[in-house]
Amino acid sequence: MLTVQESGTPIVPAEAPARQLLALLAAHADHIVPTAVLTQELWPQGPPQHAGEMIETHVRRLRELIDAALGLRREEAAGAPAASGRATARDVLVTLSGGYRLATRGGTSDLRVFQRSAGAGYRAMELEDYGTAAERLGEALELWTADAFTGVVTGPHLRAHIARLEQSRLRALDQWVEAQRRLGRRHDLYTGLSVFLSRFRNSPSRYEAMVAELERGADRGRAVRPYLEAAARVRVGSVLHATRHPLPARRRLPVAS
Repeated sequence: MLTVQESGTPIVPAEAPARQLLALLAAHADHIVPTAVLTQELWPQGPPQHAGEMIETHVRRLRELIDAALGLRREEAAGAPAASGRATARDVLVTLSGGYRLATRGGTSDLRVFQRSAGAGYRAMELEDYGTAAERLGEALELWTADAFTGVVTGPHLRAHIARLEQSRLRALDQWVEAQRRLGRRHDLYTGLSVFLSRFRNSPSRYEAMVAELERGADRGRAVRPYLEAAARVRVGSVLHATRHPLPARRRLPVAS
């Protein structure tokens, strides 16, 4: 589910194309997204006539929601914010030569929290500090409450982005399982996996089998080891590109501090 907020107020539009546009901008927050990329996302089979004007219409709709979240009336938003120093939607959803940028302006996102927590977990794994690794990786995984961008129509660019997100989630899950195995926390392994796997439509079969074996109370070493060994062989490379990895399922992107 896509959830974008400005000053604590949701700005996700009801219109599917505008929501799709916002999702792609949020996926690349603080980076310019070329108009050509937006066009390919919305119309992968080829743009209609006046595609540029249609994108501008969606942008205006998003800016209306942002201005409302900022507490600005339409006439105020159209005024001269430079004199008052008050931000408007144009400061948040910025028009640039050849594209648009969604500016976080000091805001945060679940993705960035995920990256920090997962990165700390990976470093702890390298140091064989499995307790810290399990804690930080668990924090990262808790940010995932459903499949990425549920409820958003996806074109080629969002689908590729979702695939990278899924790889990053599975990498964190693999490492969390390994940390729990090293700590011998059979109960935590079972309960945590049960929760994580229940949140997604498709889960790795090796972990579903592991949960089933643990639930039956089989000997941990004999029943779980084959699946852990299989997971250990799965190594996903770098899956995040800077901040352009909008997270997950429960995406919050407060675009103002």
